[in-house]
Amino acid sequence: MSVNIRGMDEVLANMEKKLGSRSVARYSNEALNVAGRYMAVRLKSAVSSYRDTGATVNEVTVGQARLKGGVRTIKIGWDGGGSKQRYRLVHLNEFGYTRFGRSYSPRGIGKVQNAYESSKQPMKALEKHELEKLL
Repeated sequence: MSVNIRGMDEVLANMEKKLGSRSVARYSNEALNVAGRYMAVRLKSAVSSYRDTGATVNEVTVGQARLKGGVRTIKIGWDGGGSKQRYRLVHLNEFGYTRFGRSYSPRGIGKVQNAYESSKQPMKALEKHELEKLL
């Protein structure tokens, strides 16, 4: 899952002129890490609606912000090293499945996508606020 935040390029370019590329990278990584933690909380609350043992909720992880292909990104997903390995089952709850010719639509169908869509604008505002706070 990835979230694209547009409109920050001009702000970061102006910051880079004033502060330098290293400090801008550090500030934007910190702001992106905060936004990633916010998205993880929203994701945990979304998948908690169909929780049984809580393993799906407990295995949500947030990576560190990185520069990948010229774009700062952060990875949010499920930890595969956990005892339950719920990353294998999340796509079944998200999209449903067919077994022996019968289609199944679990309780969690579309929950991850809804969490992603509803978090786009608040994440952008949070990242902007964090950049303003760090400067």
